[in-house]
Amino acid sequence: MRHDGGFRWRRLALLCLSANVAVAMTAGPASAAYQASVYDNKTAFTTCIGQSSTIPQSMRTMAVNAFRYLGYTPSSYEATGFTSSTALSRVGADQAFYVFSHGDHYYTGWGFRADGGACNQAIVTSGQIKAKRLVSGYVKSANLVVASTCHLGETASDFPLAFGIDKLRSTPTGANHQGQRFFLGYSGVAWTDEMYAFESKFWKSATTGSNLGDAYYYALRNTSLLKGTAPNWWGSYTYAGVPFPPTPCYTCL
Repeated sequence: MRHDGGFRWRRLALLCLSANVAVAMTAGPASAAYQASVYDNKTAFTTCIGQSSTIPQSMRTMAVNAFRYLGYTPSSYEATGFTSSTALSRVGADQAFYVFSHGDHYYTGWGFRADGGACNQAIVTSGQIKAKRLVSGYVKSANLVVASTCHLGETASDFPLAFGIDKLRSTPTGANHQGQRFFLGYSGVAWTDEMYAFESKFWKSATTGSNLGDAYYYALRNTSLLKGTAPNWWGSYTYAGVPFPPTPCYTCL
């Protein structure tokens, strides 16, 4: 599904919003060192469609807790705090990044909608993000990026590249190692209740000793995705998700 210009919130909601789910997660202790940003588009999934849901805040809370456990220093934003200017002012220094919102290939490119507390939401594109992360002509790599949206995990999407994560995978044995990098996204239409169920298991596994590849497949095996939600990943299977100093991605141009 593509959106060129205006769009109908209720149509999006029918595709990307479903029943509320309650899943609890407790973060464990870890030292914090590297910047992380966490965003949820609360307004799009509540005000703009005339419904009530706590999923956006719950998704944000899970990501904040997981990032903190892994060793990042997360700051989180929603509603009027989640603007395109806020996201772009921070993204150049983010070593971990999470967004729960509408995502697609818009007329300006692959990207997601900021919140802003209104329904005429700005689009943040991969091109804008990449421009903030370019250092001496190369893209500075993030360690861990989760695009909890529709479409941004598709093979055609350049969203991972904006964060210096090539669309390649290492194996469970470590072959084809991609460095300290991992991207999680979704292909096609993703339903919020299934995303929530999947991510709750992913974060639980990732914060109880599993590497991110194992956490991904644990969540995939143990989540019912009957509506067709399709998670996808790129990066190093054996990476645990803990922060490392930023490194340039020479092929993410």
